[in-house]
Amino acid sequence: MANESVLNLNKTTSAGMSPLMEAILNRYVLEANKTNRKYTQFGQKVDIPQGKTKTIAFDKLSPLPKATVPLTEGVTPTGSAVNITRIKGEPDQFGNYVSYTDQLDFFAHDPSPEVLKYTELLTENQLETYEHLDAMELASGLNVFYAGTASSRSTLADTLTVKDVRRAVTALKRNKVQPADGTDFIAFIHPDVVYNIWTDEEWRQPHTYADTKELYSGEIGRLFGVRFIEDPDAYVFRGTAFEDKYDELTVVKSDKSAKKVYVAETITTTSGYASKKIYIDNVQYTVSSATAGSNGAAYLTLSTAITNALIEPDMKIYPGEGAANGKPVYSTVILGKNAFGTSGDKTVQLINKPLGSAGTGDPLNQRGTIGWKGYRFCKILEQTKMARIESLASVS
Repeated sequence: MANESVLNLNKTTSAGMSPLMEAILNRYVLEANKTNRKYTQFGQKVDIPQGKTKTIAFDKLSPLPKATVPLTEGVTPTGSAVNITRIKGEPDQFGNYVSYTDQLDFFAHDPSPEVLKYTELLTENQLETYEHLDAMELASGLNVFYAGTASSRSTLADTLTVKDVRRAVTALKRNKVQPADGTDFIAFIHPDVVYNIWTDEEWRQPHTYADTKELYSGEIGRLFGVRFIEDPDAYVFRGTAFEDKYDELTVVKSDKSAKKVYVAETITTTSGYASKKIYIDNVQYTVSSATAGSNGAAYLTLSTAITNALIEPDMKIYPGEGAANGKPVYSTVILGKNAFGTSGDKTVQLINKPLGSAGTGDPLNQRGTIGWKGYRFCKILEQTKMARIESLASVS
């Protein structure tokens, strides 16, 4: 029974949201995925087969050998065998939800403003989750280039330049990689890196009189057959993750006099925070200790006073050890055709559990939830069809 109370199982016939409105809101989240997912439009896409098998597969056909031997009149030559490599994988399921009380009007058949706000918030959370996971997968590729003259991540000392891009693109063309969209390669680049590359004369000169019309959302320019899409989700190697497996925390509020920063995430393990370096709005701090809690009750105590620094709600807190001499390392991923495989977004759905749906677990109809759930799959298929350039950024 306790578990049923936590899950808020739907056991009653409470009116809740009408089936028609649920269909409308689910269409909203599906349309948002169709128009706002950045990475999936450039991958080899396979929809997850409902009711058949959990495994999805991508087929890779190797190129045929060149037919350089002249044909002999009347003689049928030996044909070539087709080499097919099948790459399989299983999608993972993700989800999140928020709770509400009977103080909100969720019994109406038409959605209240709160329902619409929650729908937008949860859809944004789902998109951000999937984009972050996609960026992590693509940043795990093995075809890596380092800005400047560095030969490894730990020796990086330079920001990204056009010369670095040319070097990576040349390697893709040498391997006869086809452009991601049939015409151009696609590069996903972090705003901090954009700040640096915009100062490169090789970038500025070709764009002085160029057509500024965007082909893709967030596109900032085209150079050497590469379209650059600015992406705040582009993966950054920032150092050791926080306890409880968080790679970032979210500010709820700060108490400057007590040197405390409250976070939205649930902290259960506090031993790994002492003396840990962190970044908030590109300013580095040192954590003295952490206090466990959830729903904004957990907080970090900093070792130095918070004076003129801007620490506001919703800002992100990142690990501050960095991956190159204490500095974060940015990944700029350049994609060719069929570099990775991805699942479609048709499984994403919004789920409403109205007030009283928990039965005896909510005897006074005081609690309800609305959340999202969906399956997702993203996997690199061919390492040589994509490249990652690692660099520093001077604004960090």
